[in-house]
Amino acid sequence: MLLRPILVLALAGGLLAACARAPAEPVTKMADGMLYAGAEQDGSAVAMRVGQTLRVELETIPTAGYVWEIEDQPDFLELVAENTRPTHPEVQNQEGFTGGNHFMAFDLQATAPGKATIKMLNHRPWEGGDEIGKYRIDVTVTPAQ
Repeated sequence: MLLRPILVLALAGGLLAACARAPAEPVTKMADGMLYAGAEQDGSAVAMRVGQTLRVELETIPTAGYVWEIEDQPDFLELVAENTRPTHPEVQNQEGFTGGNHFMAFDLQATAPGKATIKMLNHRPWEGGDEIGKYRIDVTVTPAQ
Protein backbone atom coordinates (compact mmCIF):
# COMPACT_ATOMS: atom_id res chain seq x y z
CA MET A 1 0.00 0.00 0.00
CA LEU A 2 2.94 2.34 -0.64
CA LEU A 3 1.06 3.72 -3.64
CA ARG A 4 -1.43 5.71 -1.52
CA PRO A 5 1.17 7.90 0.30
CA ILE A 6 2.98 8.54 -2.99
CA LEU A 7 -0.29 9.57 -4.62
CA VAL A 8 -1.08 11.91 -1.71
CA LEU A 9 2.38 13.50 -1.94
CA ALA A 10 2.06 13.93 -5.71
CA LEU A 11 -1.35 15.58 -5.34
CA ALA A 12 -0.09 17.84 -2.53
CA GLY A 13 2.90 18.89 -4.63
CA GLY A 14 0.67 19.67 -7.58
CA LEU A 15 -1.64 21.71 -5.39
CA LEU A 16 1.25 23.72 -3.95
CA ALA A 17 2.61 24.38 -7.43
CA ALA A 18 -0.81 25.59 -8.57
CA CYS A 19 -1.03 27.95 -5.59
CA ALA A 20 2.46 29.39 -6.10
CA ARG A 21 2.33 33.04 -6.98
CA ALA A 22 3.58 34.04 -10.41
CA PRO A 23 6.23 36.75 -10.37
CA ALA A 24 4.79 40.26 -10.60
CA GLU A 25 5.17 42.23 -13.80
CA PRO A 26 7.56 45.21 -13.71
CA VAL A 27 6.25 48.72 -13.17
CA THR A 28 5.56 50.63 -16.42
CA LYS A 29 7.10 54.01 -17.22
CA MET A 30 4.45 56.20 -18.86
CA ALA A 31 5.15 58.70 -21.66
CA ASP A 32 5.08 61.64 -19.22
CA GLY A 33 7.72 59.96 -17.02
CA MET A 34 5.27 58.86 -14.35
CA LEU A 35 5.69 55.31 -13.11
CA TYR A 36 2.55 53.16 -13.23
CA ALA A 37 1.66 50.17 -11.05
CA GLY A 38 -1.60 48.24 -11.31
CA ALA A 39 -2.92 44.99 -9.88
CA GLU A 40 -0.32 43.02 -11.85
CA GLN A 41 2.46 44.63 -9.80
CA ASP A 42 1.08 43.53 -6.42
CA GLY A 43 4.03 42.21 -4.42
CA SER A 44 6.63 43.67 -6.78
CA ALA A 45 9.27 46.34 -6.29
CA VAL A 46 9.89 49.68 -7.93
CA ALA A 47 12.99 51.87 -8.01
CA MET A 48 12.51 55.57 -8.49
CA ARG A 49 14.34 58.85 -8.01
CA VAL A 50 13.46 61.85 -5.86
CA GLY A 51 10.96 63.97 -7.79
CA GLN A 52 9.41 61.07 -9.71
CA THR A 53 5.77 60.11 -9.23
CA LEU A 54 4.35 56.61 -8.88
CA ARG A 55 0.70 56.08 -9.78
CA VAL A 56 -0.89 53.06 -8.12
CA GLU A 57 -4.21 52.34 -9.87
CA LEU A 58 -6.51 49.55 -8.69
CA GLU A 59 -10.02 48.42 -9.54
CA THR A 60 -12.80 48.51 -6.96
CA ILE A 61 -16.56 48.94 -6.56
CA PRO A 62 -17.08 52.38 -4.99
CA THR A 63 -20.80 52.33 -5.78
CA ALA A 64 -21.05 49.43 -3.28
CA GLY A 65 -18.92 51.33 -0.77
CA TYR A 66 -15.63 49.55 -1.42
CA VAL A 67 -12.64 51.86 -1.72
CA TRP A 68 -8.88 51.47 -1.70
CA GLU A 69 -7.07 53.25 1.11
CA ILE A 70 -3.39 53.59 1.84
CA GLU A 71 -2.80 51.59 5.01
CA ASP A 72 0.93 52.25 5.28
CA GLN A 73 2.64 55.07 3.38
CA PRO A 74 6.37 55.79 3.72
CA ASP A 75 7.30 59.30 4.95
CA PHE A 76 9.39 59.91 1.83
CA LEU A 77 6.35 59.58 -0.48
CA GLU A 78 3.79 62.39 -0.64
CA LEU A 79 0.25 61.76 -1.87
CA VAL A 80 -0.16 64.49 -4.50
CA ALA A 81 -3.37 63.31 -6.21
CA GLU A 82 -6.18 60.81 -5.84
CA ASN A 83 -8.59 60.13 -8.71
CA THR A 84 -11.19 57.68 -9.98
CA ARG A 85 -12.25 56.70 -13.48
CA PRO A 86 -14.78 54.19 -14.80
CA THR A 87 -13.51 50.81 -15.93
CA HIS A 88 -15.80 50.89 -19.00
CA PRO A 89 -16.32 54.58 -19.86
CA GLU A 90 -18.15 53.90 -23.14
CA VAL A 91 -20.98 52.38 -21.08
CA GLN A 92 -20.60 54.03 -17.68
CA ASN A 93 -20.52 57.58 -19.08
CA GLN A 94 -23.91 57.17 -20.76
CA GLU A 95 -26.73 59.26 -19.36
CA GLY A 96 -28.71 57.42 -16.70
CA PHE A 97 -26.08 54.72 -16.07
CA THR A 98 -25.36 54.04 -12.41
CA GLY A 99 -22.99 51.67 -10.65
CA GLY A 100 -20.11 49.67 -11.98
CA ASN A 101 -16.51 49.15 -11.10
CA HIS A 102 -14.01 52.00 -11.15
CA PHE A 103 -10.27 52.45 -10.99
CA MET A 104 -8.89 54.39 -8.04
CA ALA A 105 -5.53 56.06 -8.64
CA PHE A 106 -3.08 57.32 -6.02
CA ASP A 107 -0.18 59.51 -7.22
CA LEU A 108 2.75 59.35 -4.81
CA GLN A 109 5.70 61.67 -5.37
CA ALA A 110 9.13 60.81 -3.99
CA THR A 111 10.37 63.65 -1.78
CA ALA A 112 13.50 62.04 -0.28
CA PRO A 113 15.57 58.87 -0.60
CA GLY A 114 14.32 55.82 1.28
CA LYS A 115 13.18 52.23 1.14
CA ALA A 116 9.83 50.93 2.41
CA THR A 117 6.59 49.19 1.44
CA ILE A 118 3.33 50.83 0.42
CA LYS A 119 0.42 48.81 1.81
CA MET A 120 -3.15 49.33 0.64
CA LEU A 121 -6.49 47.96 1.73
CA ASN A 122 -9.76 47.57 -0.24
CA HIS A 123 -12.72 47.71 2.12
CA ARG A 124 -15.76 49.60 3.31
CA PRO A 125 -14.13 51.97 5.80
CA TRP A 126 -17.12 52.04 8.14
CA GLU A 127 -17.17 48.24 8.53
CA GLY A 128 -13.81 47.89 10.24
CA GLY A 129 -11.62 44.93 9.37
CA ASP A 130 -13.65 43.28 6.59
CA GLU A 131 -11.35 43.88 3.64
CA ILE A 132 -11.88 42.35 0.21
CA GLY A 133 -8.36 43.00 -1.01
CA LYS A 134 -4.84 43.95 -0.05
CA TYR A 135 -2.03 45.38 -2.16
CA ARG A 136 1.64 46.00 -1.49
CA ILE A 137 4.59 47.28 -3.46
CA ASP A 138 8.16 47.78 -2.25
CA VAL A 139 9.60 51.21 -3.11
CA THR A 140 13.23 52.28 -3.22
CA VAL A 141 13.91 55.97 -3.84
CA THR A 142 17.39 57.21 -4.71
CA PRO A 143 18.59 60.82 -5.00
CA ALA A 144 17.72 62.76 -8.16
CA GLN A 145 20.44 63.10 -10.78
